[in-house]
Amino acid sequence: MATTNLYTKGACVWVPDPEDVWVSARLLRDFCPGDEQLQLELSDGREMSHPVTQTSGLPPLGNPDILEGENDLTALSFLHEPAVLHNLHVRFLDYNSIYTYCGIVLVAINPYEQLPIYGEEVIDAYSGQDMADMEPHVFSVAEEAYRTMTREETNQSIIISGESGSGKTVSAKFTMRYFAVVGGAVQQTSVEDRVLASNPIMEAIGNAKTTRNDNSSRFGKYIEIGFGQNGDIIGANMRTYLLEKSRVVFQAPMERNYHIFYQLCASRDLPEMRALKLGPAEHFRYTNQGEETQIPGTDDAVELDRTRNAFTILGRHSVLHQMELYQILAAVLHLGNVKIQADDRSLALFSKLLGVECAQMAHWLCHRRLAVGGEMLVKPMSGQQASDARDALAKHIYGQLFTWTVLRLNAALQGQREQPKSFIGVLDIYGFETFDRNSFEQFCINYANEKLQQQFNRHVFQLEQEEYMREELPWRRIEFSDNQPCITLLEGPLGLLDLLDEECRMPKGSDENWAQKLYDQHLTRSAHFRKPRMSNTAFIILHFADTVQYECEGFLDKNRDTVFEEPINIMKASQLVAELFQQGAAGGALTLLTLKSSIPNGSLRSGKRPHREHKLTVGFQFRQSLQLLMDTLNSTTPHYIRCIKPNDLKKPFEFDPKRIVQQLRACGVLETIRISAAGYPSRWTYEDFFSRYRVLLRQSPGQGTIKTDCQRALQELIPDSELYCFGKTKVFFRAGQVAVLEKLRGERLHAAVVTIQSRVKGWMARRRYLHICWAVLTLQRYTRGRLVRRLAHTLRYTHAALVVQKTYRMLVVRQLYLMIREATITIQAYIRGMLARRAYRELLQQRAAILLQATVRGWLQRRAFGRIRAAVVLLQCCVRRQAARKELRKLRAEARSVEKYRELNKGMEVKLMQLQLRADHQELQALKVEGESLKKEKEDLSTHLLQQEKSQVGDMKAELEEERRRYQGLLREFTRLEQRYENLRDMSALAEVPTCQQKQHKSEKIRLRIKIVLIGQSTCANTKKGFPSRRWCLSGTKTRLGPLRSFVGPAVASPPLQAKAGDVTGLLECKKRDEGRLIKNLITDLRASLAASLPLGLPAQVLFLCVRQADCSGEPTRAHALCSTSIAAIKASLKVPAHGQTTLMTKRMGWYGLDNFVPLTFNTSELNRTLSDLCIQAYQQLLSITESRLQSLIVPAVLETETIPGLSGSGSKLVGSRRRTGSDPRAAGAEAPSMVMVLREMSALHTAMNQQELPIRLQEQAFRQITYLLVATALNSLILRKDLCCWNCGLQTRYNLSLLEDWLRARGLQEGGAVATLEPLIQAAQLLQMSKNSDADAKALVQTCHVLSTQQIVKLLTLYSPQSGAEERVTLNFIRIVQVQLESVIYSSYLLLDVRRVFPVIFPRHTPPLLNAEQLAIPECLKISFLRKT
Repeated sequence: MATTNLYTKGACVWVPDPEDVWVSARLLRDFCPGDEQLQLELSDGREMSHPVTQTSGLPPLGNPDILEGENDLTALSFLHEPAVLHNLHVRFLDYNSIYTYCGIVLVAINPYEQLPIYGEEVIDAYSGQDMADMEPHVFSVAEEAYRTMTREETNQSIIISGESGSGKTVSAKFTMRYFAVVGGAVQQTSVEDRVLASNPIMEAIGNAKTTRNDNSSRFGKYIEIGFGQNGDIIGANMRTYLLEKSRVVFQAPMERNYHIFYQLCASRDLPEMRALKLGPAEHFRYTNQGEETQIPGTDDAVELDRTRNAFTILGRHSVLHQMELYQILAAVLHLGNVKIQADDRSLALFSKLLGVECAQMAHWLCHRRLAVGGEMLVKPMSGQQASDARDALAKHIYGQLFTWTVLRLNAALQGQREQPKSFIGVLDIYGFETFDRNSFEQFCINYANEKLQQQFNRHVFQLEQEEYMREELPWRRIEFSDNQPCITLLEGPLGLLDLLDEECRMPKGSDENWAQKLYDQHLTRSAHFRKPRMSNTAFIILHFADTVQYECEGFLDKNRDTVFEEPINIMKASQLVAELFQQGAAGGALTLLTLKSSIPNGSLRSGKRPHREHKLTVGFQFRQSLQLLMDTLNSTTPHYIRCIKPNDLKKPFEFDPKRIVQQLRACGVLETIRISAAGYPSRWTYEDFFSRYRVLLRQSPGQGTIKTDCQRALQELIPDSELYCFGKTKVFFRAGQVAVLEKLRGERLHAAVVTIQSRVKGWMARRRYLHICWAVLTLQRYTRGRLVRRLAHTLRYTHAALVVQKTYRMLVVRQLYLMIREATITIQAYIRGMLARRAYRELLQQRAAILLQATVRGWLQRRAFGRIRAAVVLLQCCVRRQAARKELRKLRAEARSVEKYRELNKGMEVKLMQLQLRADHQELQALKVEGESLKKEKEDLSTHLLQQEKSQVGDMKAELEEERRRYQGLLREFTRLEQRYENLRDMSALAEVPTCQQKQHKSEKIRLRIKIVLIGQSTCANTKKGFPSRRWCLSGTKTRLGPLRSFVGPAVASPPLQAKAGDVTGLLECKKRDEGRLIKNLITDLRASLAASLPLGLPAQVLFLCVRQADCSGEPTRAHALCSTSIAAIKASLKVPAHGQTTLMTKRMGWYGLDNFVPLTFNTSELNRTLSDLCIQAYQQLLSITESRLQSLIVPAVLETETIPGLSGSGSKLVGSRRRTGSDPRAAGAEAPSMVMVLREMSALHTAMNQQELPIRLQEQAFRQITYLLVATALNSLILRKDLCCWNCGLQTRYNLSLLEDWLRARGLQEGGAVATLEPLIQAAQLLQMSKNSDADAKALVQTCHVLSTQQIVKLLTLYSPQSGAEERVTLNFIRIVQVQLESVIYSSYLLLDVRRVFPVIFPRHTPPLLNAEQLAIPECLKISFLRKT
């Protein structure tokens, strides 16, 4: 089938667009050969006609929907520019994926935003994984280079290129960070740290802000990272290329000078910086020309701290050397403010900082020396010449300082022990540049890119050739655009560089003369050279990426880079900077032998006889260094990273198609696709091809092999044998043939679906006819029955009407009778009532008259009685008044006697006592009531405090758990640093290690130990005292518990304070001379096999009894020394994994606690804390051994192993299945990792812990840590691997996790959180199995995956890949719906789990049994018969 047959109705094509470069459209009708126009419908609904002049003028076809967002561009069915642009657009904006493969090239688009995809957990996920199995990432390329180097023992190179602002520096930084992590080890020195520390230094002195990038590298660098025999970093070396020295003295608007100048100005107020006499950056000419002294979001003072810390890590720059460096940089700033006049303060500061004579420097900045007729003349310079000389001196000083710094960094990065066996080079070099005005710098940069592009094209061509030869395909040469003619134009004999050097050697050479020579030599001889129409001082070069016009003005001066010799001689006399100017020959430029390290740009002009053989121009030096670089790259295996700048506005995740296409053409990505498309770009293994296209076989598969069936099927499907080719393991297709097969497959499936639909529709029609017949009969039956029921109803209705009439008439007559009867009775009742009321009123009137008469008569009688009683009372008062007067006279006489007073006082005392008793009784009642109220208030307050205490206990537990985690993490870090320090100390006998580095590690170790002790103390203090606000509450609780203690009595009595000698028996006595033998036999030389046969904890029990005996014998010093020696021996044994018994011994000694029964006479708190730390270290070592054995099994066993048979045979995805050079297939015959192996390793750990009788609580904590590692590793790989995000993998993973859950429950380990840690992976597996179509599916998905973060859910949905035709891709609309629903739920924002996370361990407290030497059965094999029982 021809490709033109694919232009059918509904087919997707790409048409050019002035704004978006390419837009998609669909055909409205089929294309027939001879048609002059195509009727298209654009994506926005508009219709258009596309002219077609010939078959080759047809618009490019779109790829199948299943290939949308493919992570490898070479896997696309149609390889062309619009397909590449659309795929990058989908991955960048819709999937938020900034990395995409293009064959051997990694395309990296700068997101202009910090992404959480570079943490240590991501490094762990990519470490050891195959490049084809993981999502595209810069770590994947680094891992590919590292694995190829270690496996094939060949040198590697990673070439990173791109425009300014495209992210080259960041990519190089992350690449070196990856090598530092995977190539570093605890046993090695800090070389990897020094490699990373070189980045801040080089960024400070070599990077600057430009209009395109806030951290643009203004030089090229190639870093060789050397690796040893075991793949660890042992050294590094750096080369630099073409530093932009002109930036030191001039910056364009909105740009800055090098970062280091602004960092010094921002830190000018530091005490050590005050001597530099610096001011704000706005006060210096060399830093204020761009009018942009600040970078948003960057603190220059903080950046200087990073730079100084990097110098400290390198160990080669003391504080004094750093200050000398800062002095030189400050002097350059002051030099820029020199105005060439008398009493210039800036010149005085410059001279003082560099230690040179101010008068001499002032003189030679304004004069120059000439040799005329054998005599030396001094000629004054004009003001402009003097300014140029000053700027040339500043550039030369900075260039020499840059070179000197690189040399010092290389010296610090050199390995101390051995020579590197192989290396990986990281090339961070400028990409192709074209501006409105292009000069010498752009010429050199584009020249370097021409060379790199040629090397890239030839390498891609070579890989294609190797692939065809490996598959034994008939080889035909592929034509590709070789840019050798352009390179010859630049560097060949009488090329542009040769003519430029020749013109520079001329006494009166000028840019105009050089331009004329170029026109005469190349205008008619080279197709890549042109002359502009409107200029005689410019030329045009047709580069591989674009056509660039260069302005000749300034070429000669920049190529010469001249500085006068007299100021340099003054500099050589300075003690501070003399070393900078004595690196090369007398002429000031390096010879070719020194080009391997670094090449300074510049030469000296002197009035003396010129030494032309030593004057190397910048172009010549750059050409030599570039040739050396190309030789290095050609001797290594290259890996390519092409950085793309998505827009010029530095906006995050904004895609500019015009800029993207321009960079894709410039960086060679489209050329790679063109070379791939020229051959056989689509490649399938026979198994994958047969699995997908078996529906196209016209007959059932035969008895032959799959390869035979594929060959027979292709001969029928594609008659033209030139469009495909059969290899040993793969079948190769020309471009577009996979789309042809997809169309045939779609047509076959469509025909099958039509056949199935016709049969189903016929069956449904027959079923519907039978159903209608049955319905008609049913309706007739129901209609007849209804008519009969209606007649019966009419008859019943007539009869009922008669009955109703009869009954109604009877009811009317009866109601009339009852009404008359009721009226008669009512009239009778009213008449009888009236008569009765009348008789009652007469009776009431008669009774009222009688009552009135009785009342009047009673009143008359009472008035008469009152008059008589008043007269009697008056008479009595008169008589009693007379008697009272007599009595008064008698009392007055008695009052004069004393006895009467005594009788009266006695009566008063009695009355007062009675009143006091009454008052006391009332007060007692009031106090009782108040006491009851206070008691009730106290009970309420106690209840409130208890509730508050319970709520605060949870907070204290969380805080204590965090403190314990930090403490144990610091303990692990201390163990690592202690091991590193001891390794450095051991290596000092073999190789000289800098003293400052040893001191640095030792001081770091001491600081970490102090930090651990402080955190331990604070944790203990927090545990003991709790929160201050609860002290009184706890004290009140103790008061309430007082009666309980008194009730318990002596049952909880405290132990005695001191044990005297002879009070304790059943101990073991060890002489002082035998202590070494005891430690050696019980700890140091105890073999694992012997330790396994001993009773549990026997060595610890023996040591415990010996320490007790020494303390009870009055020798606390010897007891303390024995404890310390034992702990030191245990610590040394922990470093050897074979000492399995050490773990148990440490734990047992921790149980006995040294003073649990009889307190020792010396302080054991420090020893107990050390034993506790050893318990934690032993626990961590035990788990680390198991984790290291499980690490390589987790991903294959949990995610890849097909435990459910036949699950993977349902279909395969439409991919090219292209494996890269780093593929490392598993050795034949080796046992494939499976869940059985994982459970076997976990069972071994569980058995070992049971044999040591470790408590179940500790086992639960251990397996919680193991299951977390398993889940974190598996989930991280699942998120980063598109081939695993499918329904089959979800089902398989869930089944494997169910096996793990059953294993945990069978051993009773599900209560400690081990099963709960499996939840993230379980929910990820459920997500892969759930339906992903409607809004209800989105809601159910969000509710189910409540443990996963938002980024994890979106990433899994983005990577979901259907494995068969029955599934569909997850639409972008569904993903957006899920994102909207996730916004209403508080989810975490992390993407990957931290594989290195360590849960804090809590050792349960156990009361050890009482020990007695008589109860111990000590075997003879321990050889400790010298101990004596006491």
